[in-house]
Amino acid sequence: MDLKSLDIPPEVRQELEDFAAEVERLEKGEVSEEEFKRFRLQHGIYGQRQPGQVQMIRTKLPLGRYSTEQMIALADFADKYSNKVLHVTTRQDIQFHFVALEDVPQGLQDLAAHGITTREACGNTVRNVTACHKAGTCKEETFDVLPYARAVSRFLLRHPLTQNLPRKFKISVGGCNGCGLSPIHDIGLNGVVREGQRGFRMVIGGGLGSSPRLARHFSDFVAAEDLLRTCEAVIRVFDQHGDKKNRNKARFKYVLDKYGVDKTRALVEEQFQKLEGKTFPAIDVPGESIPAIRDFTPNRDFDNDPDFKNWVQRNTSPQRQDGFYNVHIKLQLGDLTSEHARVIAHVVDQVAGGQLVNTVHQNIMIPWVKPDAFGNIFAELKKIGQHKAGTEELKDMTCCPGSETCNLGITHSRGLINQLTEDVENLYTGSNDLDAISIKASGCPNSCGQHHIADIGFSGGAKKVNGVLAPHYEMMLGGRISESGAQFGEHVVKIPAKNVPLATRRTVDAYKRDRKNDESFPQFYDRVGKGYFGELLSDLKELPSITESPQSYVDYHSTEKFTLDDRGQGECAGAVTDMITDHLSEAERALFQSTRAFEKELIADSVRQANRSLALAARALLVTEGMDFEDNLETMSKFESLIVETGIVAETHAGVVERFQKDPESADADFAQGMIDESKALIDECRKAYTKMQTEKSLRIRVTDEIAEQKKKAPSTPGNGSATATAAAVDAKIDLKGVKCPFNYVKTKLKLETMNSGQKLEVLLDDGEPAENVPRSVQNDGHKLVSHVQDNGHHIIVIEKA
Repeated sequence: MDLKSLDIPPEVRQELEDFAAEVERLEKGEVSEEEFKRFRLQHGIYGQRQPGQVQMIRTKLPLGRYSTEQMIALADFADKYSNKVLHVTTRQDIQFHFVALEDVPQGLQDLAAHGITTREACGNTVRNVTACHKAGTCKEETFDVLPYARAVSRFLLRHPLTQNLPRKFKISVGGCNGCGLSPIHDIGLNGVVREGQRGFRMVIGGGLGSSPRLARHFSDFVAAEDLLRTCEAVIRVFDQHGDKKNRNKARFKYVLDKYGVDKTRALVEEQFQKLEGKTFPAIDVPGESIPAIRDFTPNRDFDNDPDFKNWVQRNTSPQRQDGFYNVHIKLQLGDLTSEHARVIAHVVDQVAGGQLVNTVHQNIMIPWVKPDAFGNIFAELKKIGQHKAGTEELKDMTCCPGSETCNLGITHSRGLINQLTEDVENLYTGSNDLDAISIKASGCPNSCGQHHIADIGFSGGAKKVNGVLAPHYEMMLGGRISESGAQFGEHVVKIPAKNVPLATRRTVDAYKRDRKNDESFPQFYDRVGKGYFGELLSDLKELPSITESPQSYVDYHSTEKFTLDDRGQGECAGAVTDMITDHLSEAERALFQSTRAFEKELIADSVRQANRSLALAARALLVTEGMDFEDNLETMSKFESLIVETGIVAETHAGVVERFQKDPESADADFAQGMIDESKALIDECRKAYTKMQTEKSLRIRVTDEIAEQKKKAPSTPGNGSATATAAAVDAKIDLKGVKCPFNYVKTKLKLETMNSGQKLEVLLDDGEPAENVPRSVQNDGHKLVSHVQDNGHHIIVIEKA
């Protein structure tokens, strides 16, 4: 296709040409996969878990809005390049999986021809700006926030400031009370009116992930004319003060942790003043207009159909414009086939306003529908099985892609949600008294499925049961969110994946049975407490033996025995040793102080020092995972999840996080003695584990099943002997730019431990200490340094594993 013949803006045309050229360079071996990675992420292209050049393509649909003509273009893309599935995300985008890299350039051109971009949908950029899906039509909104949200989106797209931020940055805009999800965004905006002037209440620094934070109050009123300037000022502060060296601490929420909200606000105000005199695009606020709707003949075939009446009750809501409704389409797992997309686009063209909106709940909404058109839409949806009633309810669950396609996924969250949805459909059919309960699941702790803000949330993980590693979920209860605030769900219990459906049923049934009056689930949870559910679900922590029930150890959507993928991080042998031994030595000093305080009957002081000892010992072993947290509670949480529950240390340490959080002032002598004993035992185990690692010259503490046979090792596949750092010459690559010593060595060594003897690893390092220390350290471990070249201020080394 000739790009010049298409009605595409020049800057977009140039991007497409650049992308196609870069893919060609990659195929010729002129650019490495790691160098190409940042480039493709900036264009919305993710690598998938599957081997080979298969990609996930994420479109960027500002505010989740698009036309029926664009939906047809997206369906065409799914047919030509993907697996015929359009996946709606929690950021109101549509993404595609299993796209061959060689097809991406042409696919991007096809999308661009219809005004669809993937630019900055991934990577360290400002991600898709989201907005309340009912904005512009909501009966409760203060004013229509869409023009302002569009202005923010247009202004920041391709903005030079947003091309290489420390990490991703997320913005939401809402006009009512909750659909915008402000408290979990880096910038959350909610429309307010002061003295007749439009503006926004702004919160900053929110985010989920493995260490969630609630956004902090920034301003009660940012005038609409200052909106773009204020957003740029906040992002400038993030760009200047975000930690670009440590990816784990790079989000904007950590800037607030470091400086506090008052100093951060002062830094933003300073940047705001520096932008005085800069011309910002005018925000066009058009008058309200009703889209043209064709004449149609109402379908009355379903007027007496109870399923239709139920669907109308639960899937439609009146707009603030008289005579019009929003109609919601429930998507299982957020998925829509290309065939179904075309059916929906056609009926929307025929009886509605030709517009579609993706919701943050992974559904699709049709605005501008007259009641006479309900039967027409229902009839078409019923033909394709998309007529299920109930969106944003118990039967409408949210999840991330999980380990089906995501490199970071631990469990098959999509398989779990499929099972839970089927259970709910079978058990609670016809009941709407439980509709307000929300269920969300993520395949790892990173909360892409937003499990922290659900009534019932699940976070994927792993744990040994009966000596066998099995897929597990951390069950969280009581999460909630509105524009005025949020509360993250509490960790209640960690249970095997195959026991989650029963745990969910028990939880819902208990709420239905024991609630008082019209208590919501969060109110019920607050009243009965964590202990109520802990006792209710305690027996579900167990599984029968693997010989009795082998399927109990197999994850959903899988037929193979569950295993953990390589999950390490890392940096230099001497420095790593120093970090571990320093932590352990300090742990022993804290243990000594705890014992002395106990002997003096200073119980609270004894517990505090025992806690400190535990945290330091935990930090020592987490170094082998490439992690080092200053926050003790975060340390203990990661330690229990990654070290205790996977069987690296004794099971007696299970529940250590809960004990760690007990108030020392309320502790008695027995509890203090128990903490002293546990600290001593953990230090001893850490010493033994570290000695074993040193003996085996390995940073990975091997986790083996005590019952199941170990899989046979794959035969060694030597490298091809070339000493050049090209894509054809190495078996694996790792980009360690920005990773400090000694963790760059840990990451290198852990990566080598996943490879076979004779294979080659290419490592990209910063200049200075990393380039000096890492090559020398791996050679000391007995590996061969094949080559070491300097390139654009960085160093590329190739290592052959011994």
